[in-house]
Amino acid sequence: MAEPQTRTVSSLPGRGSRTRLREFQAGLAERLRHAATTPSLQRRLAVRLGRDSNERNFLIDLPEAGEIISIPEITPVPLTKTWYRGLANVRGNLVSVIDLSDFNDEGVTLLDKDSRVLAFSSGLRFNAAILVTRMLGLRNATQLTPFERRSQSVLAPWIGNAFQDADGIVWEELRLVALAADERFLQIGIR
Repeated sequence: MAEPQTRTVSSLPGRGSRTRLREFQAGLAERLRHAATTPSLQRRLAVRLGRDSNERNFLIDLPEAGEIISIPEITPVPLTKTWYRGLANVRGNLVSVIDLSDFNDEGVTLLDKDSRVLAFSSGLRFNAAILVTRMLGLRNATQLTPFERRSQSVLAPWIGNAFQDADGIVWEELRLVALAADERFLQIGIR
């Protein structure tokens, strides 16, 4: 008589990818904690916003970045602008969830399995988070070269310098502290 096959939790369909995702998130959280205590390395959190032709890569100073979580349940708030997705409960705190791509008139962020919410640092004293299409880990700013933008259009005050990495990927600084102080960003209601 043949023995019944047993399957480990990690071999169940879908379980392995969730386990790897948790391991990646735990590893990223540990690297963020380590990088935050090692400022001389000039580490930046790398994220992607938007899709296809509107895809942009951003670097965020670690002191401005807070918790990174999977997309929580977001409760819409009536009479608010489309880029204000609503409120989410993040570890007992109500956080405003912002679609920064939509705010920048670059299209609505489509959510999928790679999408995340990046909360602003508690040090900014601003309970908000932005939708991120994909988390890209950490980048060492000393390994990037300045990049001159082709477009001479006026940049938003929360968009800083541009850089290029060894693979030719362009990265822009995203200044959450400047975004949180922007008058248009603070006006979420429809008038």
